[in-house]
Amino acid sequence: MGRITKLHIENFRAIGSLDYTPHQLNIICGKNNTGKSALLDAIYISEGGDGAERRSFEEGKTPNFIKDGEPTARILSDRNEITIYRSLDIYRKAQPDSYTEIREYLLSMLLEDLEYYDDEFQEAYLKIILDSHEFIIIRSGSAYTVIPYNLSERQIITEQLREIIEDAEERQPQHHQSDDPGITTKRRRIRPVSAYRMLTTSLSNRFGHYQPFKESSSEIEQPIIKISHREKLSIKKMADEEIHLLEQFIKEHNLVRDLLRLTQDNVLYRRGDRIETVPISAHGDGFITLLSILYHLRRATDGILLIEEPENHLHPEYLTILIETLFTYAPELNVQVFMTTHSYDLIQIALEYPEDEAEKELLLISKMASDGVTIEKFDYTVDEGRRVIEDLKLDLRGI
Repeated sequence: MGRITKLHIENFRAIGSLDYTPHQLNIICGKNNTGKSALLDAIYISEGGDGAERRSFEEGKTPNFIKDGEPTARILSDRNEITIYRSLDIYRKAQPDSYTEIREYLLSMLLEDLEYYDDEFQEAYLKIILDSHEFIIIRSGSAYTVIPYNLSERQIITEQLREIIEDAEERQPQHHQSDDPGITTKRRRIRPVSAYRMLTTSLSNRFGHYQPFKESSSEIEQPIIKISHREKLSIKKMADEEIHLLEQFIKEHNLVRDLLRLTQDNVLYRRGDRIETVPISAHGDGFITLLSILYHLRRATDGILLIEEPENHLHPEYLTILIETLFTYAPELNVQVFMTTHSYDLIQIALEYPEDEAEKELLLISKMASDGVTIEKFDYTVDEGRRVIEDLKLDLRGI
């Protein structure tokens, strides 16, 4: 898989217009609220990242994809083109040819598991959802995803659902005669008290995944992994085979000194003639964070790895190991890496590591800045970054 070499963003979140020519290893720094996470999310969405687009369905929460006052956002790269539409109506006006297909998909998802309710209930149920929710459409060249969000208060939606459920219970018996004579099926009963929870859970689980257009024969590839700064890998959640592959990767490249065996609960070290067993929990967050990044780096082979603030919980010694690992194995595994950071230590270690021109070409540091209205980006090669730090004594974090 080729990497992203050109990216253009328009009206995505707080970014009005931004051009980016990333390298193999990319560090994105700057103050808070300058667009670092927005840039990372734009890359994720542009590469078909699944799940990042889903948001909680809390009252008054609108997914923050499009700059205020704009009907659409665009993310264009040399690999894909994404357009995000603020509403179903805006999409209908811009893309009338494919609107019918998306609406049919939307309705089929909303009515799933309600086949035992009569047409009157289904029509009333759809009206409540369509009147109380809006739907953001994210479209690439060959696929689309639908993101619903609330427009009405929870109490109003709950009461409306209660009314149509009670009416349906009066009209229909709980047992339903199927098309096959002699077979009676029990209709799943929706309790009014859990109606709103059922609705929000349904919307959250069923949407946010890319669907290929009917006329498209291509499948949506998702060779992209994102590690949030809130996430920490749990070894207990990994399958034995995954742990073994991670162990082999660490041992082959000598990334953790004296490591003999890795299990869900323990790390075994060879200490001379004896074997020492140390619980995973005794290593601290830094070791777990490093394992997490190594695990996802291997999984991202021939793809893209996005990391939010890798310095969280990492001791400077682990930061050095991280940078050495990325410089050595990102090219070998063909992984393009994007990291956001507030760590001056991480930036300095990354700038000091390259010893030749080939290694220098791997790294690009981008500083994000904002005046509260416009977001700008300033790029630094290794030589430029070294001059900024050494000559101007400027902290590239912008903090």
